[in-house]
This record gives sequence, structure tokens and C-alpha cells, in this order.
Amino acid sequence: MSDRGHAAVEFGLAVGLLLLPVAVVVMAFGPWSERRVAAEAIAAEATRAAVLDLSMASGVSTVTAHVSVLGLDPELVRVGWCGASPGPLASPAGSCTMGRGSVVSMTVELWAPLINTPWGAVGGLWVSADHSEPIDLYRSLG
Repeated sequence: MSDRGHAAVEFGLAVGLLLLPVAVVVMAFGPWSERRVAAEAIAAEATRAAVLDLSMASGVSTVTAHVSVLGLDPELVRVGWCGASPGPLASPAGSCTMGRGSVVSMTVELWAPLINTPWGAVGGLWVSADHSEPIDLYRSLG
């Protein structure tokens, strides 16, 4: 029995069946992690802006500003207020009471591509983050 020529076949199978799937998984982690961190930051800053101005419109404008700075398509962002399931950024879902002692919460979802290629993204999933801010009991509301 001869073992000549088997190394090339084994190398091809090793690269195709082991190395490429591992490389794809490693490369997919970067965009997912970036979007997760961005969603957390956007949710925290937008909720805080809404609490400071006592206006959900202020929170939505903060989300819009962050989305434009990151270069994301606004259609790939969903926002929900106070427990409502997130909706499109143009018309966010839910409403909150803005009184003393109430808690304002926001859910932000960003679309994260699974694999980025030169020809576009392949697959993807929604990455979400929640944040809540209380309105101070002793705050002057005008």
C-alpha cells in the first residue's frame, strides 16, 4: 500500500472543513460585538437625554445623531420606550410618563451582519440593549 498523494488531499480537507469555518466565526464576532457595544451606548445616552429634557423626542434625536455618526442606515435601527417592543426609528413604539419618580426605559435594536464580504453582508441578526433611568423625586418640573 502506498501513501503517496494523500497529504494534498488531507491538507485540502483540513483547510476546507476546519480552517475556513473557524475563520468565518472569528470574523463574524467583530461586527456583532461592535453593534452590541453601540446599542448599549445609544440606549444609555438617549434615555438620559429623554430624562433630562423630559421628552422622548429628545431621546429619538440622540439615537438619530448616533446612527448618523456610525454611518448606519436608519432602517436598521429599532427603538422601543417603556417596555414596548421596538419599532422603526421613524416612529418609535411605546410611550412613557415623565413625572417625578417614574422610570424611563428604552430598548434599542441594531442589525448586525453575520459575515461582511466585499459584495455586501451575508445574513444577520438583531442585537438589542436596554437602559432605564429614573426621574428624580425632587426635580423641578417647571
